[in-house]
Amino acid sequence: MKRNTNWLLGAALFVGGLFSAATASAQVTLEVMNPRGEIPPPKTLGISPRGGSLDGKKIVLIDNGKFGASNFLDALADLFKEKYPKAIVVMYPKPAAQTITDLPKWYPTVKQQGDLFVFGVGD
Repeated sequence: MKRNTNWLLGAALFVGGLFSAATASAQVTLEVMNPRGEIPPPKTLGISPRGGSLDGKKIVLIDNGKFGASNFLDALADLFKEKYPKAIVVMYPKPAAQTITDLPKWYPTVKQQGDLFVFGVGD
């Protein structure tokens, strides 16, 4: 008889534990956080106006230094020269493909080199 009492007591404790666990889990609230935090959107700029006629303009083709960029820009230079014979087409290399594009002294220098620009990328 004592054996049955111990078994019933054990079963009652087990069932009671299940009910208290279910009640405790119902009270848990989780808050999910974004690990990136608040990211402000970047400043947007409008599209530059069209340059008009290319006759007499200096077109600067900027090579970013990656493999294949010069092939593309050479073909583009040939097209410009064929379609706009009065335009001047020059190649201007970026210092290195590995450098970041925000070079504070490089871009103002490039801006003085011509009227219109094509930035070619390779790979």
